[in-house]
Amino acid sequence: MSFSSDKLETTFISPMTTDGPVENRKYTLTHSDETGMMFLDIGSQYNYSAINEDMRDEILGKWIMSDDNFYRLIFYAHVGDYNFTNAYKRYMIFKSHLESALQAVFFGDRDLFESYSQLIYTPIYVKFDSTIPMFDNYEYYGYIKDYIV
Repeated sequence: MSFSSDKLETTFISPMTTDGPVENRKYTLTHSDETGMMFLDIGSQYNYSAINEDMRDEILGKWIMSDDNFYRLIFYAHVGDYNFTNAYKRYMIFKSHLESALQAVFFGDRDLFESYSQLIYTPIYVKFDSTIPMFDNYEYYGYIKDYIV
């Protein structure tokens, strides 16, 4: 799945604006299978009302300040409580869509990176949440600069 900027709708929820703040900034990325549209909400809390509880195919992200005073960006993907075969399928679907999902988030928040260009060197980790230990892990996904289109 490739990212198309005309298929992204971004909403900033106060106190977040297009250029800050970074602290407490959270991302909720959902999509419509019917239209192919992606919906990015940027706020100080996740937009749980946008999440389809039956599908649970959203991507959630947040900025974390590490002990060494550098930001990290953590995204969460809900693989869920499934048998091995279904968990594997969901895990692989998430992985196949992650590049376009990350491109969508960083395109939607592009003004932030124009205001704070050093943030493009922020490392990205994805936490897959699953009851199957093999799919319940953190994976490194490079830097924001790798996804800016």
